Amino acid sequence: MELDPRSAGAEEGAPPVWRPSGLVTLTTDFGLQDPYVGIMKGVVHRACPGVTCIDLSHEIAPQDVATAGFFVAHSWNYFPVGTVHVAVVDPGVGSKRAILVAEEAGHAFLAPDNGLLDAVLGADAQVFTLDEDRFALPERSSTFHGRDVFAPAAGALAGGLAPAAAGEPRPGWLPSERDDPVRGVGTGGSIETEVVLVDRFGNLISGLDVGRLALDLGEWTVEAGGRLIPCAGTYTEVAPGEPLALVDSYGHLEVAVRDGDAARELNLGRGAVLTLRRRM
Repeated sequence: MELDPRSAGAEEGAPPVWRPSGLVTLTTDFGLQDPYVGIMKGVVHRACPGVTCIDLSHEIAPQDVATAGFFVAHSWNYFPVGTVHVAVVDPGVGSKRAILVAEEAGHAFLAPDNGLLDAVLGADAQVFTLDEDRFALPERSSTFHGRDVFAPAAGALAGGLAPAAAGEPRPGWLPSERDDPVRGVGTGGSIETEVVLVDRFGNLISGLDVGRLALDLGEWTVEAGGRLIPCAGTYTEVAPGEPLALVDSYGHLEVAVRDGDAARELNLGRGAVLTLRRRM
């Protein structure tokens, strides 16, 4: 089943038509202890009564822009065309940093211009600088643009305002330079990548998209933390407490421990190098 709607756009030459689905996804580093997320939802609903807000994640580590981008990049295409995706991990809040509004494949995206959308948008995205003054609440704070700018703008988009009408074009927009988590092919045909995310189960999720490289993991082992780890198809193919490598739900190489916490038991975390070696 093809889930990526980038291949199902409008007819060639036809102007894009924004058709909101009535859904808004929210991704933040706010957590749920404080009322910030609830307040954002209230402002979205006030701007667009009847909209449905879906929480993608609010447990991203503070200021972790890269993880926010990873989550949105691997989630947006599971939502209906016309969804508005709002991501607020914004260390530069209150500064002169811009807010981006973008449209691609019939979806809209709102995020700070801090690299968050680098992993999300493709080459066909239309990118604009949001007209913040147009959408901001009357008493805009310098610390909570999620409430004061992002939420009212998201409500306007969910209510039918086209992303192209929400700001000024950013022609030639390109993602910021960032480290490639796949370090390339080494000696003997080995492949190096690195851990980009540790999930709540302690699984070590790498930046290597197995499908993109057309790898058959049955032909490889993974070296992690000085240990050679077998590749498997499911967690149950190894004994409880044993490590394994497999393709995760993102399609990426993952190192896990069956019924355990790989990050803790292997003493590895984000940035750790994983090396795939062909089986002899």
